[in-house]
Amino acid sequence: MHNSPSDSPQAISWLDHIGNWNPQLLREIRGKLKLRNLIVAIGLSLLFQTLLLLFYSQRIPMQECYTQMRGFGCTPSWQVWWLEQFRFITWTEPFILFFTGVYSLVADLSLEDYKGTLNFIRISPRSSINVLMGKLMGVPILTYLGIGLSIPYHLASAIGANVPIAFLCSFYILMIGTAFLLFSLSLLLALLSGWQAKFGGQVSAGALVFAFITFIWFAPAFMWWNIFTTWSSFSQVLVGGRIEPIHAEWWYLSITSNIWASHAFTIVNLGIFSLAIWRILQRRFHNPASTLISKGQSYVMAVYVQILMLGFCMQSSFMRIPSSNSSTIEFQLILLLLIYIPNCFLFLLAIAALTPQRQALLDWVRFGALATNEGQPAGLGYIIRDLIWSDKSPAPIAIALNLIFTQVLILIWVNTWTASEIRGKALIVLASFVLTILVFSLIAQLILFLKTRNPSAWVTGTISALVFLPVLIMVSLSINPDRHAGLWLFFGFPWLVISNIKFSDIILAFSAQISVIIALTLQLIYQLQRARMQDT
Repeated sequence: MHNSPSDSPQAISWLDHIGNWNPQLLREIRGKLKLRNLIVAIGLSLLFQTLLLLFYSQRIPMQECYTQMRGFGCTPSWQVWWLEQFRFITWTEPFILFFTGVYSLVADLSLEDYKGTLNFIRISPRSSINVLMGKLMGVPILTYLGIGLSIPYHLASAIGANVPIAFLCSFYILMIGTAFLLFSLSLLLALLSGWQAKFGGQVSAGALVFAFITFIWFAPAFMWWNIFTTWSSFSQVLVGGRIEPIHAEWWYLSITSNIWASHAFTIVNLGIFSLAIWRILQRRFHNPASTLISKGQSYVMAVYVQILMLGFCMQSSFMRIPSSNSSTIEFQLILLLLIYIPNCFLFLLAIAALTPQRQALLDWVRFGALATNEGQPAGLGYIIRDLIWSDKSPAPIAIALNLIFTQVLILIWVNTWTASEIRGKALIVLASFVLTILVFSLIAQLILFLKTRNPSAWVTGTISALVFLPVLIMVSLSINPDRHAGLWLFFGFPWLVISNIKFSDIILAFSAQISVIIALTLQLIYQLQRARMQDT
């Protein structure tokens, strides 16, 4: 009887070893590495390399090219011939790896959730990290195989083009680090909110959307960020022309002048963001009903992101610009705007990640700081501690603390500006931002505390309406920011009015926002007390 290679003792021992280390990885290997899948993956990789080689066979440097145009034309030398192939592979591999990896991970985990098999994986005695790492390594294994088969061609073209092998090592290290971050994010997206159940079996549509975003955004960002920082001295190799390296600094420390510093900065940040995502995955995997992150984690993450963004505003070249120059004032406002925009997304995500659902709030009322049990600690201090740290307590206090931690850092930076006029405008922007985010967080918490069907959709719709509807209404009614600056400031659009707003408009707008915050806070307290009385 003929035995297949997979039935040999060596193969069985190898598979058993993988199964003992990570059963989920063994499950994915057995599911993905079927003969048909292997033939397709290997065939596509070899077909890509063959077509690329056939195309460049028309560009082989020959003497006849100088007297007669042949095919696509030829290259002037063998080094250039190899360099063009190296450049093409270098630009193609990240797009293929990121797109196919993200698509396969989101589609696979979403399909598991839709079919219900993910619940069986959750009750596995293995840790969530072990299970999810098995998914990350095993699901895109055919993509890994296809990319791995192209490495010898890539290495040969690098040698032929006299490209330093150190650059090739840097390329693969950074690509693997970025892929790990993106694939970890893909696992998180697939686990969020059960969106795939709303589309029935069409889980591939959502996976395709995420993969497309990766293809048009993350993959180009990976290449261009490294070209302008880490690989600036290899721009001739990557783009065919000399790109002057940018002199970027982070907290006045250069991250582009030294290749080791640029590598360290990129790799460390990839590691920190990956670690944060895996902490969220570990929390979310076994408890899908919990908030996305804990309140303590949110404080650390918000401060770190703020320090990261502010670091890029600390450039030595900015200090050499005369402070009396009007263009400097405009430049400082632009820097503040560049921090303001990601902060808006950051805090909207924080509201979504920290705000507990109705059932969690009811549990907090029954068993938390508001509980009436005799053995339960009581007092204002215990309630405040619970509001700051308990994941089931209302989120606005945690959002307010995140605002304090992050905006104080920006205030310290703004205080270094020499022009008092520009500092006043910046304070208006920051105050408006803080009050608007507090209003949004209170509204989100009140909606999630209601007995409604699909409260998350109601929160998303309400917040979106509060952001976009006032602008549409005021524009349609010809309410000009110059004449009605206070109204625009009340709805959270300080950038349109800070140039010529009156002090009275500022007082009225902020007083109105504070009144709304107080009213919403009282309403939330009333709802909590009502739930407590009903439970009693």
